[in-house]
Amino acid sequence: MQDKQIFKISTITVIIGILGLILTYGYVIPEQLTINNIDNSKLDNQVEISGIIESQTITKTGTRIIKLTDNTGSINLVIFSSTLIESELSNGMNITVTGKVTNYNGQVELILEEENNLRI
Repeated sequence: MQDKQIFKISTITVIIGILGLILTYGYVIPEQLTINNIDNSKLDNQVEISGIIESQTITKTGTRIIKLTDNTGSINLVIFSSTLIESELSNGMNITVTGKVTNYNGQVELILEEENNLRI
């Protein structure tokens, strides 16, 4: 008898939790930062920055590395070849990007995971 009650309470709690996640998912927005405020304390978080494309490099594997600058500093934006970008990006363009903060070889970088996280 007591096992059935515990099961019912657990099931209701799980359902309420899942509904809460679904309802609040759209309200979670990335933190808007300037480049100098992005550091290791932001690792694995989604952040939004605006900057100017200073330079671009495409690796042998098709990964695009864009150096973004604002009036506070610069950061590399990494776009892997699996992330399709239909927009033409050129030096001097002002863009806003939402990306995941990572650390590669001691350098903090942003990873663009979806094309819709890039606005020109």
